[in-house]
Amino acid sequence: MSEDADLLRRYVTERSEAAFTELIRRHVYLVYSAALRLVNGDTHRAEDVTQQVFTELARQAKKLTRHPALPGWLYTATRLIALRTIRTEQRRATREQEAHIMN
Repeated sequence: MSEDADLLRRYVTERSEAAFTELIRRHVYLVYSAALRLVNGDTHRAEDVTQQVFTELARQAKKLTRHPALPGWLYTATRLIALRTIRTEQRRATREQEAHIMN
């Protein structure tokens, strides 16, 4: 069993905040740098995406204890969340522009 899987298992079974903190410490730079690239250098958005990724990791921790490659899952989650964030922002901007034109 990998160290990541062991930390995740400890988080799930023992509710060990220390184990989850260690997982974050190990992977925060991977997630943040990927998010930063995906949101075109917007540091605030990249921070939001990073936080959402680790929130999702906490929610799905039980399911992920047997995942063969946690960094792969984290990268994929980062990509999906960043793209969703960008789409949401684009839709919001479009609605605001339409509302501005109507007024």
